[in-house]
Amino acid sequence: MEYLVEWTIAGIIIVLGPILTIFDLPGNTLLMLTAVGYACFDSGMYMDTRLLSGMFFVYVLGECWEATVSLFGIKRKKVSWWAVLVIAIGGFIGTVLGTGIMPVFGSIAGGLAGAFAAAFAYEYLRTGKGNEASSLAWAAAKMRFLALIGKLVAGLALAIMLAKLIYIN
Repeated sequence: MEYLVEWTIAGIIIVLGPILTIFDLPGNTLLMLTAVGYACFDSGMYMDTRLLSGMFFVYVLGECWEATVSLFGIKRKKVSWWAVLVIAIGGFIGTVLGTGIMPVFGSIAGGLAGAFAAAFAYEYLRTGKGNEASSLAWAAAKMRFLALIGKLVAGLALAIMLAKLIYIN
């Protein structure tokens, strides 16, 4: 009976983790902390150092991917760090609003639209040129999408690895 409760909680977290990642929330962190928590809770049953090390590697890779693509991807367009911050905030606000309108798809579309709108507004207010603003806006939306896809792939990998740790070990 004890294992049934543990397995049910793990199953909920395995499903919830990637979903939270789509919403720009710390789903990957939840998956990683769950794995560590289970290993500490019952080290005889859930301690698999190779699998936990692999999960940590995937977790760090996903976080680095998101930061690198989101921040430095748009920075390649020769914009200031202030612009990068404005675009990141715009993407986050768009994700929150999109989630409120239509969960999952709205989260993705809202994040892309928020990054696009913030980049366009920033560049247009700075230069007054629609072509340059449009170019930066499309680049910001593209970088936001690539960052989200990479982090979601890491989240799905973490969910699979957590399932292996809990159910197959």
